[in-house]
Amino acid sequence: MGTFLVLVGLIGICWGLVGLIRSFFKKGNKKRNFIIIGIAFILMIFGASISPTSHSDSSKASTQSEKKIETKRTSSTSSEEQLKQKAEHKEKEKRKLDAERKKQEEEKQKLEAERKKQEEEKQKLEAERKKQEEEKQKIEAERKKQEEEKQKIEAERKAQEERQKQAENEATTALSQAEAHPTRENYNSAATLIQAIPNGNQHLSARLATVDATIKANEAAEAERQRQAAAAQEQANQVAAAQTPQQNNEQTVYIAPDHGTKYHLNPNCSGLNNANSVVAISLQEAQARGYTLCKRG
Repeated sequence: MGTFLVLVGLIGICWGLVGLIRSFFKKGNKKRNFIIIGIAFILMIFGASISPTSHSDSSKASTQSEKKIETKRTSSTSSEEQLKQKAEHKEKEKRKLDAERKKQEEEKQKLEAERKKQEEEKQKLEAERKKQEEEKQKIEAERKKQEEEKQKIEAERKAQEERQKQAENEATTALSQAEAHPTRENYNSAATLIQAIPNGNQHLSARLATVDATIKANEAAEAERQRQAAAAQEQANQVAAAQTPQQNNEQTVYIAPDHGTKYHLNPNCSGLNNANSVVAISLQEAQARGYTLCKRG
């Protein structure tokens, strides 16, 4: 502190002297410069009085030097320790960073493996979805095919039912006609229509059998009637021929030269229906030609 005051006083004296010299040339304020020189001198004296002796300064300097050396040695040791700790810390940090980097790399690989696994699972699910979609489309196509087949069968069934119904109606109409008028022609017409029914009809077939039985009975009765009539006519002809042989020789009869060897007493006899021509001759001439009497007359 004393040295500092001496130094400040010395500077103040120099400053005051310079100002005083300048004031002589420029006629400035000399009083202020004297005041500065006085104050600086007082500070220099005061600083010198409080400054320590040279021996004290030397001892103090020696002590400070030893302290500096010790401090330097301590500082050197501390620096080496700090460098060692710093190196260890740096190595530790390096190992920590390497471990962290390795951990991050493993985590990255794990995440990549998980991503690949998820991607494979996604592809698997997509493939399964496509497979299910294809299976669904296949089932839908099969269902549509079955539905179309069902509709086709249903349409065919309805068409067959319509044909069956129409055929039954036509057969029923013809059968009713045959039942009302039991002739062979009506029977054949009804039989043809009944046989044309796709699935048949037992009821109509039974009715047709009844009509057939009726027609056969009628035909048998007609045949018996015609037989009896023919027998009666034959007998009458024989009786007439025996009673009047002479008259019979002159009697006119009818023959068909190109159709059979029978002579007929009646030109309208059914035996002449199919003849191309009918000729009237005497009974004697007809018998001479080998003609015999027709049973129908």
